[in-house]
Amino acid sequence: MKFYFFIICNLIYLLISAQDFDPTNPDYELLKNIVIEKINAKRHKKSKVELLSNTSLQLTSDFYIQMLRANKFENSSVNKLRLNKKIKKKCKMNGYKNAFLDFHITNIACVNYKGKDFYFDKEDTETKPHLFEGKKPTKKERSDESLKITPLKLYTYNELAEVIAKVFINDEGAFKLLNNGFDKFGLSLSVEKNTLFRHKIPKIKIMLILGGNRITW
Repeated sequence: MKFYFFIICNLIYLLISAQDFDPTNPDYELLKNIVIEKINAKRHKKSKVELLSNTSLQLTSDFYIQMLRANKFENSSVNKLRLNKKIKKKCKMNGYKNAFLDFHITNIACVNYKGKDFYFDKEDTETKPHLFEGKKPTKKERSDESLKITPLKLYTYNELAEVIAKVFINDEGAFKLLNNGFDKFGLSLSVEKNTLFRHKIPKIKIMLILGGNRITW
């Protein structure tokens, strides 16, 4: 009986994770869970302990994800050093007691456009982001019934989580992300509102805070 229950739950999870990620109405909790699942799967392959959610780190990442512009900090070692002190102080205020902390913040496209030409159609009523492949057709071209209009492809939750997990694993933080001494996390995500409903690719900002007691392999 337990086996069938597990199979049913797994099928439901697969169906949910295969749903399109709608940047105008995101399920952040679902996306976060899948991202951490993928990171922990990588850690498991490296014989590392799983990252476990920590309330203090989560409260801190929730606070800063709303304040920070990702592209301002992700490539600046000076800004990161300065911000790291503030984050450590905030984590401590939120009750975090362990010694080691590290954080990563980035933003990525949350629509699977792969560098294609695209345009925004504010008159569109059939899609959510209102973004389409190619160049915007003229009024005359629109009157042609044979005109093919292709919406930009949305990521599924699983696909987007895979992209996010790879960004964190492959960047300079991999040393700590896959380090056994870091075993706690806070992860927050937020679609950048100023990228929605305009001629821009919707972006999602992600902040991951790692915590632990020591550096060890």
